[in-house]
Amino acid sequence: MKSVVSFLLGFFSGLLIFNELYSAISIGIFVLLLYRIFSESNNQFVFREWALLLYCLNYLSAPAITYIQPEELVTYGMKIPRDEYFILALPGFICFTIGMYVIPSPIFKINYKQINKSTVVNKDFLKKVAIYGLLLRLFSSVFPGELGFIFYLLSMVRFVAAFALLSISSRLWYYSAIVLLMELAFAFVAGMFHDAIMWVIFFSLFYIYAIKPSLQLKLIGTGIILVLILIIQAVKSSYREIAWQDESKRNLLTAGTIASEKASTDVLLGDENLFSTLNRGNQAWIFASTVDNMDRTKDFQGLTNVNRYLEAAILPRFLAPNKLKSGDKEIFNEFSGHTLNEGTSMGLGIFADGYIAYGAWGVYIFGFTLGLIFALTFKLVERWSKISPFYVLLLLPLLNYAVRPDCELQTTINHLFKGILLYGFLVYLTRKRFTLDSQENKRKLLHLNLMNNRG
Repeated sequence: MKSVVSFLLGFFSGLLIFNELYSAISIGIFVLLLYRIFSESNNQFVFREWALLLYCLNYLSAPAITYIQPEELVTYGMKIPRDEYFILALPGFICFTIGMYVIPSPIFKINYKQINKSTVVNKDFLKKVAIYGLLLRLFSSVFPGELGFIFYLLSMVRFVAAFALLSISSRLWYYSAIVLLMELAFAFVAGMFHDAIMWVIFFSLFYIYAIKPSLQLKLIGTGIILVLILIIQAVKSSYREIAWQDESKRNLLTAGTIASEKASTDVLLGDENLFSTLNRGNQAWIFASTVDNMDRTKDFQGLTNVNRYLEAAILPRFLAPNKLKSGDKEIFNEFSGHTLNEGTSMGLGIFADGYIAYGAWGVYIFGFTLGLIFALTFKLVERWSKISPFYVLLLLPLLNYAVRPDCELQTTINHLFKGILLYGFLVYLTRKRFTLDSQENKRKLLHLNLMNNRG
């Protein structure tokens, strides 16, 4: 009932602001998802709600706001009329939601008591994993091509280890803090922030479910994250302009200097920064441009591009020497109606890929299929969790990229395919270590219980 009330509150607020039905529905969905995240995050790990909120922000809420702005304030305009856009985006989003929920899974109500048991007996091992993961993160860039990507995936187990250590004891918080601060440091040096923000939010959602803080603390944390996003948005352009022209200035000192200059209310809440943040959260303009371009060219591709994505993800380069490379702009330039220069990277997104394939029906089919892929991934991780509940945490590195609305479908498929193979192999290698029924772990638990009783 409260969910219905939250949707209606958002819907009628949207109707007053936008005076238009589709935009009002979009705002209603956004408010509903926010309510679900705040109200349910103590009771379950709200991963699905967070993924849906991201897609809602990029494909429903941000375009609704963009459509009512004066053209001179919008950097990336919507190239198709509002009604035409939402007739595609709203059903596409609903299909995506249905696909994600169509297969029930209990993994979002993680049994932390069981996870704690399987991590307590392996606490020293997890500390080493967190440290080695950080080292891999430091040096993964020196490995070429696909090998570098494998080491990148492997390095993300540092988050799994750090979060698991936090679930054992809040006194082990510093492992999570070090891992997250290092990720933010890498982001500021490189000028690429999306990964770092995503992991900060993943940690926040995990922390809420594990520690169960008050609503007041949740609101404070949300405020801190919003300020962080606004600071990053204010710093990003200036820092990239300096650091990418002069490599010697690509460091935390430069980023910190710019941040200190920008860290004022006038700058952070100024129109320029707010509109820049809105534009960054509006993947819909690429979708709308693709629709406009495809309606003119009528060059619909069927599954041709999807087959190329699958080839790039599954086949090694010696078997497919001409396969797409990561960050390849060829498909974007051909179908989006825009041409990217060498230093710019953008992704079409799932709805644009769907429209390129089959028009409007492609949007709905691709949206449902991506949601279904998520649902199947949840079931796979659920199977791993039957070996040990600890493995539920592998869901985060597996879907880190996939939940991003601006992620190329090629990157999503590549990340998921290689991630499932790699993390599945790690589960196989470590299954005896984390299986509580093993004789070794029973002895460890007995010893720990004896020590605690003596204490």
